[in-house]
Amino acid sequence: MRLVRLLPERWRKFLREAVTFGVVGGLNTVINFAVFNALILTVFTDGQLKANVAASIVATTTSYFMNRHWTYRDRPRSQLRREYVLFFAFNAAGLVIELAVLGAVKYGFGLTSVVAINAAKAAGVALGTIFRFWSYRTFVFKPAPRSATPATEPARPATVGQPAPQPRGHRPHAVGSAETPTTRPEPIGPTLDEELAAELAAAERTAAS
Repeated sequence: MRLVRLLPERWRKFLREAVTFGVVGGLNTVINFAVFNALILTVFTDGQLKANVAASIVATTTSYFMNRHWTYRDRPRSQLRREYVLFFAFNAAGLVIELAVLGAVKYGFGLTSVVAINAAKAAGVALGTIFRFWSYRTFVFKPAPRSATPATEPARPATVGQPAPQPRGHRPHAVGSAETPTTRPEPIGPTLDEELAAELAAAERTAAS
């Protein structure tokens, strides 16, 4: 368990799905073989391929609900009809794999004993299971799409006591620098030199008179 915790989240999720899928597959394999053997020993005594089709339909239905509500319970839930149609279609492809192995043993090698037929079915189920696991998690129970992250961070409003954000490349002007020339305030009223000149002029006029 400690080694599993060290793995990235993606691989931990993959292992959890693989384990639960294996448990579900094991349960439905028991159901499949039970129905299959019950049919070849009663109804289809000489129709092993027909019995395999019927057993696969029963196992497919139970497998769908187990995987939907356990293995892939965290995946987005689409329409039930769409999921089941895809689930059944990929199970049909897996069934073709099983029938190919079963047919090769029966018609290719001429082996029709119960042991040989069950061994061929087990090999076909193993190959079909690998295909089903890949197709279920890729097409049927699709993962949720990742939310897109914004390319740029939105500008934050200025708080009280802090200057408002300035555009990139802006440089504050220094007080008294060449970019912001300072101006001296103009004096209000006459200056001291003007007052002295006026007093001297008045004294000269008085002396002349």
